[in-house]
Amino acid sequence: MSGWIKIHRKFLDWQWFEKSEAVHLFIYLLLKANHKDSQWQGIDIKRGQFISSLGKISTDTGISLQSIRTLLNKLEKTNEIELKSTNKFTIVTICKYECYQDENEETNKQLTNKQQTTNKQLTTNKNDKKEKNNKEVILDRWVEYRKQIKKPIKEATQETILAKMENFTEEQCKFVINNSIENGWQGLFWDKLPKHETELSDDLQQTANILAKLNYIDTKDYKNAD
Repeated sequence: MSGWIKIHRKFLDWQWFEKSEAVHLFIYLLLKANHKDSQWQGIDIKRGQFISSLGKISTDTGISLQSIRTLLNKLEKTNEIELKSTNKFTIVTICKYECYQDENEETNKQLTNKQQTTNKQLTTNKNDKKEKNNKEVILDRWVEYRKQIKKPIKEATQETILAKMENFTEEQCKFVINNSIENGWQGLFWDKLPKHETELSDDLQQTANILAKLNYIDTKDYKNAD
C-alpha cells in the first residue's frame, strides 16, 4: 500500500481527539481505506472504503476487541464512518474521505517525485519572479475560494477573468468577487455591479480618452512649432 493522506489542523478540535484510542483507530481507518475503486472477490470496494474484520483491526492496532467494537459504534453514530457487516467480513466506509485524501492522486504523485527539482528551480528563479499587480492579488481570493469548494479554476480561465477585470476599477473587481463568495456562487456576475458604479467607470473611461486626445494634440502642435 502506497500514497498518503492529509489531515487538517482542525482535527485538533475533533470531538474524539481527547480519546487517544479513538484517534489511533481513526487514523488507522483512514490509512487502510482505498484511494481508488477496486474489487475483492467480486465485491465492489469504492474509494474511501476497505474490507476487514474486527479481529484484524484489533490485531493491527493493538486495541482490544471490545474497545474496537465500542469505538466503531461511536464513530458510526457521529457520522465519521459507516459499517456494513456480514458473517465473514465488515466493509468500512469513511464518510468524509475526500477531506483526508486529495482528489488528484496522480498529480500528487508527480509533485512528490519532482519536489526537490521544483524547490531548486523556485530558489533559482525567486528573484526573477514577476510581482503580481493589484488585480491579480484581488483575483487570488476568487481562485482560493474556488479551490475550497472543490471547483478549481484553470490558468487559462484566470487569464480570461484578468482580461475582463481590466475594464473595471479595483474596487469594482473586489465588489464582484466578494459578492459571488458571500452568495456562494460559482461564477462572477459583472452585471450585478451597482448602477452608479458602472456609470462612474464609463465616465472615467471617457475622461481618460479625452485626456489622451488632448495630450496627442499638444504633442503634435509642439512638434509643428519646431
